[in-house]
Amino acid sequence: MVANKKVIDSRDISDLFGLNSKIFRDLYEFLENQSNIEDLESQKRFNRWKSTFFSIYGEDVDKPLFLKHSYFILLLRVITNIKFGGEITDEVRKNKGHNDKFDVNQLFFPEVENFFLPEISKELFNKIASILNDSLFAHEDLFQRIYQQIFLIITRHKIGEFYTPSPLVKKMLEKTYKFGLKTLDPACGSGSFIIEIINKILNSELSNSLKVEAIEKVYGFDINPLATLTTKVNIVLLLEKFANKLELFPAIHIHNIDGLFPENSKKVSLLKINEIYNSFDLVIGNPPWLTYKDLVSKEHQTQVRLLAEELDIKPPSQYITHIELGSIFFYASAIKYLKINGVIFFVITKSILNGDHCYKFRAFTIFKNIEIWDFPESYFFNVQHICLKAQYIGKSNQITIHDKYPIKTTIVDNSFEDKKILYYSSLKLEEKGAKIILPESELRLINSLSESDYKRKFFQGATLVPKTLIYFKVEQKLNNILIISSDPEILKRAKKKWKFQLNNQKIEDKFSFKTFLNRDMVPFYIKQYKRVFLPINAQYELDNAFLKENPLALEFYNKINRLYQENKKQTSKINTLFANLNYWNKLTKQKVNKAYIVTYNASGSNLKAAVIDNSQENLIISSEDYYYSTDSINEASYLSAVLNTPLLSKYMKLIKSSRHIHKRPFSFPIPAFDKENPIHRKLANKGQKYYSVVQDLVANNQNISSEKVRIFIHQKLTKLNELVKDLMFKL
Repeated sequence: MVANKKVIDSRDISDLFGLNSKIFRDLYEFLENQSNIEDLESQKRFNRWKSTFFSIYGEDVDKPLFLKHSYFILLLRVITNIKFGGEITDEVRKNKGHNDKFDVNQLFFPEVENFFLPEISKELFNKIASILNDSLFAHEDLFQRIYQQIFLIITRHKIGEFYTPSPLVKKMLEKTYKFGLKTLDPACGSGSFIIEIINKILNSELSNSLKVEAIEKVYGFDINPLATLTTKVNIVLLLEKFANKLELFPAIHIHNIDGLFPENSKKVSLLKINEIYNSFDLVIGNPPWLTYKDLVSKEHQTQVRLLAEELDIKPPSQYITHIELGSIFFYASAIKYLKINGVIFFVITKSILNGDHCYKFRAFTIFKNIEIWDFPESYFFNVQHICLKAQYIGKSNQITIHDKYPIKTTIVDNSFEDKKILYYSSLKLEEKGAKIILPESELRLINSLSESDYKRKFFQGATLVPKTLIYFKVEQKLNNILIISSDPEILKRAKKKWKFQLNNQKIEDKFSFKTFLNRDMVPFYIKQYKRVFLPINAQYELDNAFLKENPLALEFYNKINRLYQENKKQTSKINTLFANLNYWNKLTKQKVNKAYIVTYNASGSNLKAAVIDNSQENLIISSEDYYYSTDSINEASYLSAVLNTPLLSKYMKLIKSSRHIHKRPFSFPIPAFDKENPIHRKLANKGQKYYSVVQDLVANNQNISSEKVRIFIHQKLTKLNELVKDLMFKL
């Protein structure tokens, strides 16, 4: 009989109940209607939900998201009740007592109190039951796909959640988990690591009582109540065979608390925090991929900064906003939770190996036996990443940083198989930290090179944000007056809180400036320019007297400045729109730009650069790009040719942090332009020639991408490679 039952996996769950399903549409409509009928109860729940999720998501908390979350929780509840029977009544909801035996109703406390969960009709209940009738659940993280799908991309990225592929989870656990180890995932998400551990336990040949003991040694924490509830439901469905043996049903140790600051949690009554400190054999998982600047709460930022200082991995002040939450989790989880000689193993961003902000992290002061898994040819996220494993040795140890290097590194291919073993080391080792970790063969190349003098000559552009307030299209021109409206392309891509539609506003034309978006730059050429309003005088400064002489611009600036002040992040100390536009004087300093501007992208996988004729007035480079100005068209074209060379992008990837490029190209010895040098002259000539070639490509296809441009001019780029190799990389 069992052999004939359909097995439902995570893909089926997503297809049956995801955003495109009829069940979602029916239940969402039901929740909308009920929230109107039960307005007071619904509003009470919404306010409670908002207070919980504001600290996680920030401004993007609204009624539709609340109802989607409620739908997801309602779905979990219905599925669990279908499998185990029993209804969650008002009386049960109020019961928060501990039950030593398995009770499906207890599963939903305390998380359920954050959501609006009216009783659904028997018709809807039976509709879901009929879908699941006579079926079995696969032994996996059943809700991983719908968990990712239900929550909008914007909110998922805000909390740094990235789903870990099942083959990688299994591979990491094969290398670390042994039956009976006390194990913690401090940011468990929907429970992928925990479910795989429990699967390994259930598939063992040991007795049920030993399996229960092992399962009770598996813990998961997450700051997101949706995550902890999903993990608990996943576990209960996995343990279905124990449901009729209540005396054997294991305690489930999944807790809605912040793994970094568990002592601050309001819901730790069922978990005695002090009793679990330094009690784990293994800490494993995929912590949030956030940086300090992504945190929506100023209080949370302060906590993280102080914790980084306490852990002795806080970067210098200029890198504070780049603090990686994953790096904090790595050190803090080891210190808080691991026994001496316990093991930690995380999926983590690769910037911890090459970012300046992780210099002190790379001292590995409290670890030994460090290992890396790298995926250079098959990264499975948009963000470059590694797996980092280490053994915790505590703060009082005599192992020097030199004893920890080189680090054994396994290169893993796209089927998650070991491809080869390399050894990674550092450009420079000091007791307080290490400068960039790279394969030893690549270090030999980097060590033979020197920085370019152009590093101090290139600058990042101005912070032209919020874009919806200053980017515009011209509706009409009347003498020196422009009638302007919001740029529809900018508006389309704007975050919800900045979607301001400004129609038929008037400004004097002297306040209209040209700029371009990074996506409109392709190798050698800018496809199109945009218009921006900037409240500046001829010296690129904010001049109140000058604005008063131009009342239309003054009125418009006052309007958008108010919008900025009302909607800026609470954590921001930049109190006016102009202060934001001119952050670190990046706007004002562009007044002195010369006849030609060389510009390249501040982030991305590959470099792209272009030369701009600056003879036209009022051109501003934005912070999406870096720039250098010169009066020599040959020098500008020479630099454009060098920066567009694939060989430079290849070597730059060795040392750049994640997608950020910044001034990394000038870590290589790009020499100052010399008109007497024949290689320099050849590069300058090719830079000008390829500008014309790409200009023609764009004329025939305005939507052409940088990737397509590189394909069309592949042979030309190969010639550049040979010249740049002779110029810079000939050993």
